[in-house]
Amino acid sequence: MFDLVQKNKTAVQVVLGLVALGLVVGVGVSGYSAMEGGDDFYAKVGGSRITERDVAQATSGQAVSNEMKPMVVEQLVRQKLLLQAAAKQNFVATEAELQKAIMAIPAFQENGHFDPKKYESLLAAQQMTAAQFEERVRDDIALRQLLSAFVSGNFQSQRTMDRMAKLLGEKRSVSVALLKPEAYLAQVNVSEAELKQYYDQHQQELKTPEMVKLAYVVLSQADLAKAQNVSDADVQQYFDAHKADLGKEERRAAHILIATPKGANAEQLAAATAKAESVLKDVRANPARFAELAKQFSQDPGSAEQGGDLGWFGPGAMVKPFDDAVFKLEKGQLSGVVQSDFGFHIIKLEDVRGRTLADLKPEIEQKLKLEKAQATFQSQLEKFNEVVYQQGSSLQPAADQFKLQVQQSGWVTRQGAQDQLLNNPKLAEAVFSDDVLKGKHNTEAIEVAPGTVVSARIVEHKPAAVPPLATVSPDLLAKLKQEKALKLAQEDGARKLAGLQKGESVAADWQPGGEFSRGEAPRGVDPQTLNALFRAPADKLPAFVGNAVPQQGYVLYRVEKSTPAPKLDAQLLQRMREGLGQMYGQVEIASYIDSLRKSAKIEYGKALQAKPAE
Repeated sequence: MFDLVQKNKTAVQVVLGLVALGLVVGVGVSGYSAMEGGDDFYAKVGGSRITERDVAQATSGQAVSNEMKPMVVEQLVRQKLLLQAAAKQNFVATEAELQKAIMAIPAFQENGHFDPKKYESLLAAQQMTAAQFEERVRDDIALRQLLSAFVSGNFQSQRTMDRMAKLLGEKRSVSVALLKPEAYLAQVNVSEAELKQYYDQHQQELKTPEMVKLAYVVLSQADLAKAQNVSDADVQQYFDAHKADLGKEERRAAHILIATPKGANAEQLAAATAKAESVLKDVRANPARFAELAKQFSQDPGSAEQGGDLGWFGPGAMVKPFDDAVFKLEKGQLSGVVQSDFGFHIIKLEDVRGRTLADLKPEIEQKLKLEKAQATFQSQLEKFNEVVYQQGSSLQPAADQFKLQVQQSGWVTRQGAQDQLLNNPKLAEAVFSDDVLKGKHNTEAIEVAPGTVVSARIVEHKPAAVPPLATVSPDLLAKLKQEKALKLAQEDGARKLAGLQKGESVAADWQPGGEFSRGEAPRGVDPQTLNALFRAPADKLPAFVGNAVPQQGYVLYRVEKSTPAPKLDAQLLQRMREGLGQMYGQVEIASYIDSLRKSAKIEYGKALQAKPAE
């Protein structure tokens, strides 16, 4: 909830998807070539290149699959189009706007105030210069200026708002009957000829993959750490040196938020204050109901379902008014109504903890042991690699020299292994290489996790093969029976629905389905079915709707009651108006980007395996 980006999300970010435009400290990206030469670029927009480095920055340095990369590139193309349009229209961030935006970012603040040292250290830690970061912030401000009119310029009439409130607020009470395939299995027969036909037509699907069993040894920094000795004096020295951070008091609190929109007027603030005071009165009357009341009234989507629980946090983690209030409370104590930029909070302090040396000793010991083991691990790793390579016909020499156990795996395929340690793409590639598979050699030392390497060799190999019909017959028989039963259930469901809609008496096992609304469809109810449930005239109930559900059967819905939408108060009406304005703004922005695309020269490079969708 207390996130600047979440608070200020704009239609720009929704339209651009993964592309990080918010005022946040992005993850620095190093080790990527800018690919400024030759044909190694993903796209050009009006001569401006999109490279591997751009993709890495947009995805915070996370690996992107070949299937996903065209989507990221497309989002970067949209960003380039908008930035070029902003430049042409002279949307440029002033120095004052840039400074204000950066100083408002919580990550750079200490006790609610901008801290230049924190700014420099965070950027340095993420391998980003101040100039690079400031350029990203300038781009963000320019885009907000360019596109703000698309959001703020949308106005919905009172008639539109009344109609939307009526549609979205209406609820319908529904009963549900599910016709499951299992109820029809007794009616199903599968012949030997059908089994054979299916077997012959699905050979490729039935083929078992190539697989191997491995012998392997593991060299682990964590295991080396277990053998290290750390004295009480070492632990005390580390604790004393880091006491300011390690021993910092933490608090666990819960809250109920009555939210207010950005720039709320006096009427909205008064309404929210009255609501918060009313809830506070209920909480004080029965503090044990705090979690229940938080679920009922809190408008913080991140904590309401957890009864308002915000977990453990230290000083400065929350916005200042909240932080000031919560660190003055005693354990179990309630605050009054606390106002912040997000609205009005009612806070309950659940617990307080200050971590002592005794609390931290196991953690410090492990950290010091790992630090001591790191040098040993690096030294042994080089020798380990030499041994598994030079003694490539067996893992036993490496096991003997480094006091390791030769372990045996289950079946491993090219797609991975059930054992999480061996479920590694690099290891799979190595064990299925010709040198290991055919040459019967050890693999090199493969890093399967930080500080953990594995060398393996093959002890058993199974080529890909189609199992005999007799082996797979039981599974195929069950599958074909299930498919036939599913078809019978869906056909019977369609017949029952037609009968119900004609007013006939039809037997069905009706169960309570709860209240449905247009804005909150229960899980598994598709939009078409939901629309059908609300198309039935409210004065002609019950009404019946149904549809086939893949793999599950057929579901019948009986609409029994319609509850009209309640009258919206001024605060909810304003929130709906803002939501609709942003939704329409997103549509208009998408249309604007489409017009920019048509007039721009866009070229996709050879580095992109698949051209992004238009």
